[in-house]
Amino acid sequence: MTNFTLTELLTLYDLVATRMRAKWYEGRGARNGVSTVDAFFMMLTVLKHYQSWEKHAVDFNIRAPTFQKLMKKTMATVEPQLFNVFVRVPTMTSLRENNATFSSYPYALYATDVKFQPCERPSGRFNEKKEFFSGKHKLYGLKIEASVSPEGYCVDLSDHHPGATADISIFRKRLPVHQDTLLKTENEMLVTDNGELWNTYQSMWAVLVDKGYYGLSKELRAIHPTKERRNEHLELSEVERNKNISSDRVIVENFFGRVCMLWKVSYATFVWGHDMYSMIQRLTFALTNFHVSLLPLRDGDAAWYRSVLARYEHMAYENGKKKAEIQRRARIRRNERVALSRTRSSRVGRQ
Repeated sequence: MTNFTLTELLTLYDLVATRMRAKWYEGRGARNGVSTVDAFFMMLTVLKHYQSWEKHAVDFNIRAPTFQKLMKKTMATVEPQLFNVFVRVPTMTSLRENNATFSSYPYALYATDVKFQPCERPSGRFNEKKEFFSGKHKLYGLKIEASVSPEGYCVDLSDHHPGATADISIFRKRLPVHQDTLLKTENEMLVTDNGELWNTYQSMWAVLVDKGYYGLSKELRAIHPTKERRNEHLELSEVERNKNISSDRVIVENFFGRVCMLWKVSYATFVWGHDMYSMIQRLTFALTNFHVSLLPLRDGDAAWYRSVLARYEHMAYENGKKKAEIQRRARIRRNERVALSRTRSSRVGRQ
């Protein structure tokens, strides 16, 4: 029910027990009837199965408003602690000592990509709604930027952004964060580094990105695939280079796949408030890091993520069909009204 064995669950709980007890019993008034360990168990179950608050409340025999308030309190209490414990940026020195660098780009500290998740169509004016519509996925949704180390752990996670925001725009908003993270230490400056863009960014490690970040190398030591030029094929060396980048970057898809496999709340249409989204994703990504420490990423995780993306494509296709059918019926009704109006006009003319 929670993706973890009893021993693993208690290991996680021990990390947050003190924080939860302090939050549980502070202030005056009636004490919470649910123990901290039970609330932690409920939270993991909710994140994994992700149904309506009413459905989860029935499962645990608690009133829906009370259960919703309890889960929000639990998540807000444990998320900072778990994120600080499990989401950390490794140094290049530690990666080299553990022989855990990328195979083709050993001078890259991590790979970065954006994860999209559908959400309900926002209310409000059209200009407010369109900010959440992703032209790539043809769905309303939210985006988060994540960075994954060669070891398969998430090492950085952004706050959420509307679905219409370009991936490279999210990266540029967080450019100072990446610049500080990729900066070499004094000892690392002595390490031989003759990789791509070394002459331009001698004091910085590289980050692997996809074609959507084209042009980012002017601001950062970003390694991205080469795009095909108009009316011209890529050279063999460029094709080989693109394959090498993709083979190293697949670690991000593997991690996204593991997140989606473990936590339904991270891939299903998000219907809870947007103010909770970033907190929930930080929580699920931190818990996934713990899971990866027990069971390293595999190729099957990327296959799972591709199935999630295929699900989004099908959702967009079905939405398009519904919209086309509505428009077709509207045209038929309009033509009928026009024909009826012409018939009436012709009768009046004959009279």
